[in-house]
Amino acid sequence: MSGGALVLVADSARARLFSWERGIPQLQEIDDWVNAEARLPQRALASDRQGRGFNRQRGSRTALGSTSLQRNSAQKFALRVGRRLAAESNARRAARLFVFAEAEFLGLLRNALRSRRPGLPVRGIAKNLTRATPQRIREYLPKYMGFSA
Repeated sequence: MSGGALVLVADSARARLFSWERGIPQLQEIDDWVNAEARLPQRALASDRQGRGFNRQRGSRTALGSTSLQRNSAQKFALRVGRRLAAESNARRAARLFVFAEAEFLGLLRNALRSRRPGLPVRGIAKNLTRATPQRIREYLPKYMGFSA
């Protein structure tokens, strides 16, 4: 795939990876990852209450910690996707990477990718296309690179 591009469409629950090579009109789906924890309600992820602290000066109790388990799950998923994406881009010698993701997850993916493959040009677009067809995804890619329909 030397000189081709990889296209990732993702949200906190699902990520789909496509490859594109000049001269091939369709996007080829390479992989599809699912984060089942993202679709569960917070109460299903943990059954324990938050930790409690005691303020000796006032004699009151307070809840400790405010980390969302779903956000933690999304961060782990972004790291996993970033690791696999870096491996695929190295194996396929991709020249460019396009990432379409919901805004919050896009930020998590950027952090994960920055440490994995620093020289790869990445174009991030805050749009959730995880349920779109490959033809619909192609409509959002730049025409100057040969992504015309």
